[in-house]
Amino acid sequence: MRIDPKTTIAGLPALQMRLALKRLCFYGQWDASQLEAAAGVAAGTGGSVARALVDAGLAHRIGTGVWAITQAGKRVSSATAAQRVTRATAEKALREFMERVDDVNRRKEFLGKVVAAVLFGSMLSPEVERLSDVDVAVEIAPKLSDGSRLREANERRVQLLASQGHRFRTFFEMQFHWYYETFGYLKGGSRVIALADLRAEGGLILAVPHRVMFGNPTCKPQPPASPQARPHRRRVKPDPDCPF
Repeated sequence: MRIDPKTTIAGLPALQMRLALKRLCFYGQWDASQLEAAAGVAAGTGGSVARALVDAGLAHRIGTGVWAITQAGKRVSSATAAQRVTRATAEKALREFMERVDDVNRRKEFLGKVVAAVLFGSMLSPEVERLSDVDVAVEIAPKLSDGSRLREANERRVQLLASQGHRFRTFFEMQFHWYYETFGYLKGGSRVIALADLRAEGGLILAVPHRVMFGNPTCKPQPPASPQARPHRRRVKPDPDCPF
C-alpha cells in the first residue's frame, strides 16, 4: 500500500498520521491522551482525532473513551510513501527479504521465527511494471514453546540491549521484544517492502490473490461479510505470549 505524503489522513498530514498509527499499534487499545502523544497533537484534541480515525475506518471505538486500530489502520501504519519502483528493484527487495527470513530462523539471537510468508498485492500482476511497494505478510511465532522460558529469554535480551543503550518506549514493547525485533529485522529498513502481520490480517490477505513464499499459514481466509449481517463485537482476552 502507498500513501501520498502530500495528502492528509483523518485531518493530519499523511506521514504524521502513519507514524501515529504505527505507535498506536503497540497498544491493544488506547485513549485520547495516548493518541495525542503518538500523533504529537495538542492536549485535549485526542477525542476529535479519534473520531476522525473512526470516520475514516482506521479505528473503532471499543468503550467509553477507548479505541483500537482496525485492519485498515494497520495497513496504513505499514504503508510506504516512497516513489514507485521498477519490477527489477521490487524483485531484488523480495529476494533480500527472503534471505532475512532464512536469517531469522537460523540465528539463535532471534527469539521469534517465521512460520509463513505470503506475497500479495500488485507484485502478483506481471503487467504492472512500476510498483508502489512489495506487499508481504509474515506469521511470526516464538521459537520457545514454553511461555516461562520465552519470558525469561526475552527479559535477558531486553536487559542486554538496554545495557548497550537501546531505549524502549513502552513496557509493552519490552514484553514482546521477541516479536518486534524479529518483525523489524524482516522489514530491514526497506522502503520497498510493506510488511504486514499475517496473524492480524491473514483472514483478509488469504481471501485475495496471494502466493505463499514460505511455510504454511495457520490462519484461514475470511469470507466476505453478508451485507444483511450485523457485526457482532466481543472482547477476547489476548494470549499473554502474543502481541496481537
